[in-house]
Amino acid sequence: MDNDNEDVFIIGFDILPAHSPKSKKTPKFACVIMRDGMILSEHPEISRGALLKLTREISPKWLCTDNIFEIVPDNKSLFRLVDRIPPETRIVQVTGVPPRQIALKILARRHGLNVRGKPNALESARIAAQLASRGVGHSLECFSEQSEIKISRGKKPGRGGQSANRYRRRIHSEIQQMTRFIESQLKEAEIDYDIDVRTSDFGYSSARLVTNAPLPAIQSLVESKKSGDWKVLISPVRKRVEFLPLEPKPIPTSTKTRYFILGVDPGTTAAYCLLSLDGKVLLLRSGKGLTRADMIREVYQKGIPVMIASDVPQIPHFIEKIASTVNAAVYTPQKPIPVSEKQELAREYSGDVRIRNAHERDALTAAVFAFRSIQSKLQQIDRMVREEQLQIDRNHLKALVVKGTSINEARATLERVDSEIPEVIPEVQAQPEEELTQERFDTLWAKTEQLSLDNRHLLDKVDDLQRFIEFLKFRESELSDSLDIVNQENFWKIKRDRELEKSKSALKKAQREADDLKKQMKILKSRLELLKGVKHLEMRGDMLAVKVIPQFTRESIEEYNKKVGLKHGDIVLFEDASGGGPQTAGMLIEREIRALVIDTPLSHLSQDKLVKALIPVIEAKDVELQRVDEFAFISRKKFDKIFQVFIKEVREQARVKGEEQLVELVEKYRREIER
Repeated sequence: MDNDNEDVFIIGFDILPAHSPKSKKTPKFACVIMRDGMILSEHPEISRGALLKLTREISPKWLCTDNIFEIVPDNKSLFRLVDRIPPETRIVQVTGVPPRQIALKILARRHGLNVRGKPNALESARIAAQLASRGVGHSLECFSEQSEIKISRGKKPGRGGQSANRYRRRIHSEIQQMTRFIESQLKEAEIDYDIDVRTSDFGYSSARLVTNAPLPAIQSLVESKKSGDWKVLISPVRKRVEFLPLEPKPIPTSTKTRYFILGVDPGTTAAYCLLSLDGKVLLLRSGKGLTRADMIREVYQKGIPVMIASDVPQIPHFIEKIASTVNAAVYTPQKPIPVSEKQELAREYSGDVRIRNAHERDALTAAVFAFRSIQSKLQQIDRMVREEQLQIDRNHLKALVVKGTSINEARATLERVDSEIPEVIPEVQAQPEEELTQERFDTLWAKTEQLSLDNRHLLDKVDDLQRFIEFLKFRESELSDSLDIVNQENFWKIKRDRELEKSKSALKKAQREADDLKKQMKILKSRLELLKGVKHLEMRGDMLAVKVIPQFTRESIEEYNKKVGLKHGDIVLFEDASGGGPQTAGMLIEREIRALVIDTPLSHLSQDKLVKALIPVIEAKDVELQRVDEFAFISRKKFDKIFQVFIKEVREQARVKGEEQLVELVEKYRREIER
């Protein structure tokens, strides 16, 4: 019979006592994640929303329980539940179709599962998962209703030329702004989504967002746009729901669970590394557009992660979400890891695994540093198991300790679980007794003689080894006595040498600290001299101070205005002028700034709006921009010259426009007279 349930994920759940889906109070559940007969993760208490989010992350084949109406109050809500889980997931009620249901405890005993007393919620969830893995129960064909949002250009920019380049820059800038607007709308509505963008010099050339929400919810937030320079397309997915019995499966054979450390480097091109609890690399992989769900599914196919590691001190949101889903500990280094150490690690492990890019190198670094942080604890467990000859799963013990359980408590838990496993005694079938002939007797006698001879040789070898052990013990005693004598004679000499080395080490450390302080003082002096020189030029009137804002965005301008302030006549420099639009430029116009200095490209829409408001946009190189730490200065002479030219051009444009309007009025008057 085909084993369809192997290498698939199963989530079993059961509602906690005193909770109900019909209550106004949010119900809580217990759930387990199982694969190939092994329990990967347990959640003793989890909310309904968290359970459904976990289902979307894992995308299991079965989402099973003993009563489906413990998670939904009625049939109408059941269809909404179907819309909130992945398409490949089916809901299973292991006790059968209502009202012909069989008690969970009876089903468990009927299929050889060990049940003592009344099972609690977590045990019921585990039993439901085990029964579903054996093909017990009835399922609903479940498909989620996800929505896909695509933002892309409406037409090609055309061939070459400055006009085509300007058009392309404007379109990419508008696509970026629309993508950020849609993201903000989804975040405000608390809708989970994954995003993949193609970046360009001035924004995004296209973007794709996959949301876990039905079509009406997305359409109420985002409006479709199918014409113009760029378009927004929203695509729904809707499937049918069907109730079917499961096909019974044979009982899976038990396999040994693998535990490992998961090192992750998130980003557009994400990478992850699986490191065993012995420090060996099991897998190193990277890919573009890897989502959390993709990574979790691939990782769970290899085993159970007990620690999620990052190579940066601040926990990335991506890693925090994965750790929450798989119920694992998180490791972050205390300070940023230098690139030189990462490269050294890459060289060290290059013989075991091929490292294709910097993302895989960073993921490997995170996993190795996490392993080193717990290596002493793992070695302590190895010694304890070896010296006490414990008959427990060593890697399982390590996994429990890494997750935060004390060694003694984890040991007691495993010993208790092992003692509860019923012993299965295979039935011995009687073999017919073979007739003893002279030939068979001679053969057995020869084998007996040979075994006796081998036994005597082994006993002699044991005696030789025993005598060798006694000799080694005697030799050890002699060397120990000699060492005591040497230690007594050289005690003061050794102590003096140690104190001398300690003093030398302290002196070298103090010298290094003094050298570092001198270098810092020299750098600070040079900065101070430079700042004094620029300030002197400013006081003489040769330089103008410029206010520096990091990004040309609404948030960055508002934050700077709160901390420092923007007033009439200020000259502003944006370190990154890309990303903002005309609305952002309007904030500068409202504050009546004098001029805008840029060192990176600015969108044409924003520049046109500023120029119309008589605010010049000046390249930094044209006014000799100088930076001293967070301060910036420009040449007054060159600024005044550019500003005067700008004002003259604006006046000339106004004069030409006025003459054109006057000529138009005269012509209009002449036509009226001729009538």
